[in-house]
Order: sequence, then structure tokens, then C-alpha cells
Amino acid sequence: MLRNVYLKTLRDSRKSILFYSIGVVALGLYVTLFYPTIRDATGFTDFLEDLPEVFQSIVGDAETYTTAEGFLNVEVFSFMGPMIVSIFAIIAGTSAIAGEEESHTLDQLLANPISRASILLQKAAGLLTGLLALSVALGIGLIAGSRIAGFDLAITGTIQAIASLYVLGATLGLLALSVGAATGRKGLAGGVAAGVGVVGFLLDTFLSVVEILEPARFVSVFYYFNSNDVILNGINAAHLATLIGITAVAVAVAVWRFEQRDVAV
Repeated sequence: MLRNVYLKTLRDSRKSILFYSIGVVALGLYVTLFYPTIRDATGFTDFLEDLPEVFQSIVGDAETYTTAEGFLNVEVFSFMGPMIVSIFAIIAGTSAIAGEEESHTLDQLLANPISRASILLQKAAGLLTGLLALSVALGIGLIAGSRIAGFDLAITGTIQAIASLYVLGATLGLLALSVGAATGRKGLAGGVAAGVGVVGFLLDTFLSVVEILEPARFVSVFYYFNSNDVILNGINAAHLATLIGITAVAVAVAVWRFEQRDVAV
């Protein structure tokens, strides 16, 4: 009789965690090994300063971009890192409850002497553990790559940036899990979480150059994830608390709704 949903969740997702972890290690190595080419390029700073304003909003300060931390901030923590982590988290979140319900295996899970709240929370813990594995893998790739390439990387800033990325993934993944648990609809869960991520990225990135619309950035999860360039300036405690608060409310509502639902089996 099944008693540990958490371990079952990790066992079922072990291949996904392994392959994504390999991918983020490769990302970390690729970007850090490529950085010396950017650092040593003649006239690259002038080129960045001549870019249109919308592209400068993505790249940031030209002088900062040619530093190791500034380069990683743009190339890893502004796009590729969040994209990979978010995809993993949303897929895991949508599969956790709604995926099992749509595949008609949730009834077998609910037949065990485990409360629905415990099932949901253990599924959430499995998702968070998977994200932790990806975060460690990214750190290994970045640190190992910087050592191989022969440049110093601010370890504290890098760890804080990875931690902030972890919280972003947790927010989107647990939002997907929560919508799925509350509705039983996998497509809706994935669509809501992906929509929050994509719209948040667009708001934080492009509306920063449209002054009248800039306040809309405050509804973006990306604003709270990395608007202050965490690898350069450290974690903003208020922003981190906001993401954690959103996640906590979503999970609490999901537990309440999941326990009340008449789950179709």
C-alpha cells in the first residue's frame, strides 16, 4: 500500500529531472566558456551602446554586460535559465494532480489511506525537490565553466541569483499544480501558469521602455524575480517575499479546493 507520495513523485519524474539537470549544466558551461570571447572583443561596448532602446532594456548597461556577472545576468538569468526552469516546473505542476486525474490514475492514489491535503503537499514537495536538483546543476555548470575558462565569478551573487530563479520556478510550478488540483484540467493549469510567465516576461522586459506603462511591471512575476539584477545587487527581500506569498496562497487555495472537489475517477 502506497504511503509515501513524495518518493513516488521523485521516482516517476527521475528521468525528467536527470535530463533537465544535464541541460542546465550544459547551459552553464556553454555560457561561461563563451564569456571570454565577449570580454575580449574589441569595440563590443560601443556596439551595445548603439543598439535601439528596446534591446538595451534587455542587455542592460553596456559596461556591466562585459563583466562576468553582467553577462550571466543577461544570458542565463534573464531568458534561458527562466525558460528552462519554468518549462520543467509547469510540466511537473500540471502533471502532479490534473495529469493523474486525466490519465485516470488519481483514483488509485486517493484509494490509499492518505489525506488529499497530504497528497497535494507531497506532490508539491516532489516538484520543489526537482527544481532544487536543477538549481544545483546550474550552479555546478556555472562554477565549473568559470574555472575552466579562467575567470573569477562572484559565488555569493551567483548563488543568490540561482535561489531567486528557484523561487520563480516554484511560483509557476506550484501555480500550475494548484490550478490543476482545483479544476482537474491539465490544459487549463498549464495555460494559466505559462500565461503568467510569458506575460510577466513581456511586461518586465518591454514595458520598461514605455514610461506610461511601466507601473504594469509590478504585476509581473519576472519583476519580483530579477528586476534588481540579483547576481549584481543581491536578493531583494521584499520581492522574494512577494513570490513566496503568491505561492503560499495558491497552494492553500488548492488544498481547500482539492479537498472539496468531487473528483471524477
